[in-house]
Amino acid sequence: MSKRVERVVVVGRDAAAWLAALALRRAFGPVGVEVEVVELPSLLHAVDVYAALPSLAGLHRLVGLDEREMLRACAGVPVGGQRFTGWSGGDGAFVHGYDVQRLAIEDLDFLQYWIKARGEGLRVPFEDFSPAASAAKQGRIGRGDGDPSSLGALQHGYHLDARAYAALARRKALSAGVRARTEFAAAEFDANSIAAIRLDDGSRIEADLFVDASGAEAVLIGGLAGSDFESWGRWLPGDRILAASAPALKPLPAFAQISAVPAGWIGLHPLRDRTALVAAFSSEQATDAEMLESAARMTGLRFGGDAIAAPFAPGIRRSPWIGNCVALGEAAVALEPLDSVQLHLVHAGISNLVALFPATAGEMPESVAYANAIASHARNVRDFQVAHYRLNRRTGEALWDRAREPEGPVSLAARLDLFGARGRVVLYDDETFEEQSWAAILIGHGLMPRSHDLKVDKVPPREQMERFQNLLRLIAGEVRAMPTADQWLEPA
Repeated sequence: MSKRVERVVVVGRDAAAWLAALALRRAFGPVGVEVEVVELPSLLHAVDVYAALPSLAGLHRLVGLDEREMLRACAGVPVGGQRFTGWSGGDGAFVHGYDVQRLAIEDLDFLQYWIKARGEGLRVPFEDFSPAASAAKQGRIGRGDGDPSSLGALQHGYHLDARAYAALARRKALSAGVRARTEFAAAEFDANSIAAIRLDDGSRIEADLFVDASGAEAVLIGGLAGSDFESWGRWLPGDRILAASAPALKPLPAFAQISAVPAGWIGLHPLRDRTALVAAFSSEQATDAEMLESAARMTGLRFGGDAIAAPFAPGIRRSPWIGNCVALGEAAVALEPLDSVQLHLVHAGISNLVALFPATAGEMPESVAYANAIASHARNVRDFQVAHYRLNRRTGEALWDRAREPEGPVSLAARLDLFGARGRVVLYDDETFEEQSWAAILIGHGLMPRSHDLKVDKVPPREQMERFQNLLRLIAGEVRAMPTADQWLEPA
């Protein structure tokens, strides 16, 4: 009988390493699987933030993290979406709200009715029909217990102090029985697999399965044949990430603000005790100091302490599972911290690893399914991010002019073509963002469908208008009843 996997070693750092170890321990510890972390030095700084989508709640359920405890420990703030400014080259702005429920009339997507009404003179923005966007703009957060007979519950994303979040995950993992070591020296390779991990004191750690959560360094997977990195830099032009902090905003906004500037974009993420700045930009267009100065000038905020900048290269590992080594997080996929996807990519890796945990310690055919799933998730998120750049309407600026060049991912081109024709969203397997999110950013960036579904014409125009008015009244009433972000954070 084949030997089963009995020992897993995670080599990595920060949230990716500890969340992976905690998830594996909770899932497979009860059947005798040992999990150990060889911890690398943290790359996080006091200014860093994790911005996360509502889907992070699913990972927290998997690893047993309580939301209220997590928010207290991490100076966390719930958020209803992201507000984009400057991407159209003027004062135009829109909110991508984290809507869960798609609105419909007569079982047809509400968007189709809005397209027709807009063509007939309607001037109400599409985002005003988004409960999440409407709440976010007014600084309000849904409690998650909405009346299912109305608009349903609203989900929220998170802004979390990154170092505090990683420390919390570490504490939870250790209390769950994960063992920890430090002083990583090198990996020992054998026939395109990992034979052991060698520590500085000369000792060796063997395991049946190794998880690389070391980030872009890829200390394990990077030493195996077939792990070369496919760059996506031609579509995502930023090659540096800047982080800094400013005083906390009062009252707390219920969204992040993502503002385009000539060299890239600047994001403001409110936390309880500070406002975190994250910027992605091209070093050909601006220096670190110039980006920080631009952020201060644009926001009017005072950025104190040390600002941290680091190189960045977007792309994907061609094979994230080779032999007995699995990569997750940035060791497998690197994407901009745009659209709050950092922890989501970690989540995707962990969820797929738990679902595809190898049945035996010998050959691991699960690697093919894992690689396909990670590539599918990553390319869909990449397309979502590239859409922001592709649809920008800034002119006379080298970075933004290049970003509109026609060559791009074929999968994104198909989405843009169909949406531009009739307002339909192409969805592939393993999507992170559903139809309502795609519609929000495509319309927000100015891609207006030329036509609508003919079934819209079955509903008389007067009835359509009455439904529009009722929906706006319903949204306004529910939003007024929601707590502000500050009230939401008050003890129950």
